Amino acid sequence: MKSPQRFVWSAVAAAAIATGSYFGSLTLNHTNSAFADNPSQTAKQTEQPQAAVIAPANDLSHAFRTVHNAIKDAVVNIDIVKKVDVASVGGMGGINPNDLPDQLRRLLPPGFQIQPNDGGQQDGTPQRAPQQTMRGTGSGVIVSADGYILTNNHVVDGADDITVRLDDGREIKAKVVGTDPKSDLAVIRIKADHLTYAKFGNSDALQVGDWVLAFGSPFNFEQTMTQGIISAKGRQVPIIEEHNPKLSGYTYENFLQTDAAINPGNSGGPLVNLQGEVIGINTAIASNTGGYNGIGFSIPSNDARYIMDSLIKNGKVVRGYLGVMIEDVNHPSPQDKALIANIRESGFKADKGVLVAGITADSPGGKGGLKAGDVITSIDGKTVDTVNSLRTQIARTTPGTKVTLDVYRDGKTDQVSFPIGEQPATRDQTQLASTSSTKAPTTGDSAELGVSVQTMNDALAKRYNLPAGPGAVITAVQPDSLAADVGLQSGDVITHVGKEAVKSAEDLKDALSNAKFSDGVRMTVRTQDGTERLVFAKKG
Repeated sequence: MKSPQRFVWSAVAAAAIATGSYFGSLTLNHTNSAFADNPSQTAKQTEQPQAAVIAPANDLSHAFRTVHNAIKDAVVNIDIVKKVDVASVGGMGGINPNDLPDQLRRLLPPGFQIQPNDGGQQDGTPQRAPQQTMRGTGSGVIVSADGYILTNNHVVDGADDITVRLDDGREIKAKVVGTDPKSDLAVIRIKADHLTYAKFGNSDALQVGDWVLAFGSPFNFEQTMTQGIISAKGRQVPIIEEHNPKLSGYTYENFLQTDAAINPGNSGGPLVNLQGEVIGINTAIASNTGGYNGIGFSIPSNDARYIMDSLIKNGKVVRGYLGVMIEDVNHPSPQDKALIANIRESGFKADKGVLVAGITADSPGGKGGLKAGDVITSIDGKTVDTVNSLRTQIARTTPGTKVTLDVYRDGKTDQVSFPIGEQPATRDQTQLASTSSTKAPTTGDSAELGVSVQTMNDALAKRYNLPAGPGAVITAVQPDSLAADVGLQSGDVITHVGKEAVKSAEDLKDALSNAKFSDGVRMTVRTQDGTERLVFAKKG
């Protein structure tokens, strides 16, 4: 059985020993199949590479050396110190790493333990809990003459002390200017003279196959440079949301994927093109072992620069907000494949676009006229290719700005215009209204759909923490049913079948009795967090 894929922050707490391999390009020429039997007659000396082959290789080596010499003084090592109360993590016998806060535990190498400081009192007076001193290491890049440094949020998150080590040997205390957990970026600052700083490149201009160089301090080996290519763009991996559950739905992952070696300690270091420009900030790796497996992720420089400027100017990042759940029409989730197929059957022919899979209660998009099941094809005249392109454009739009979206709906193209809102800090800040329904609990079920339902009432609203609004509340979902296939679950509220409103369990029963599941049935569903989504259930 394969080990599950893990996404790992590329930061480390202590130096480690590493081994390396050299990969050459030597060519062996065998004259015939008798080589192994009679080497004295058939052996031939390896041919020297021709000058035409050597020249491009030397040119590439020269480019690598030039970039290294240009960028190395701007790359920094970041040492952090964090103090943790012993009482909060298991007493005086040393800290069990599994008991540590997540953002600290992930900095530790395997098997690492921290012994407590001696906080004993001789006079018997009460003492405050002894503290552990934890140390972590990451990387960063100087991006301005006045000492601003870009790194990852998870490198400096919760640090009591931050020390920046420059390539010339100087060690300088740093202060946090601002952090953005949603993108895992942070800006810190040092005050020093004669700083070398890197300039940004245009990450949007990158193409898969472009050469890139990664810089940082893997395993605390400072000023390490590795080379590779851009393997993919626009990658979304669950690492930010995985480590920050409260940010669920509000994280920004638009990673560049590279096979340049990135390891623990590389976090926050720059990914650089052959012009010596920063085109990414190294952040994470995909690994079953915690080490390099050839898949690393970097935050694109265009995203990083926008976020950095916002942090420096405002101390936080203010983002535009639609309040919708979205997914690529070309890569829908399993539960929405049938819905996308149904939309295409209705006449949607575009090969690009973003499905509005759900709408959050009282969201700017919902109030502005967006509906679950819409396909957004452009914003202010700019084609929407993917989820990332839409989210990035909306996020960079000032809240209150009016936008115009082209949407495909009910077999035709339409436009909706409305001012976007400001994104909440976390999902917890999205307030849900309580219901005041006093209807009797009518019950029912649908064998064809595979659900049991009750009419919305106060008891159900309290049981499932539901927002206000009439409908049929799903209380049970049969395994392997149509309902299960499209992602319905207990606590969801069915509010429409097609365009027919459902205000009770009996309404649902009547609507479904006239439905043909062999052709497919559209239903509007309100989830427990107030999101409205469209589902399409089809038999066979």
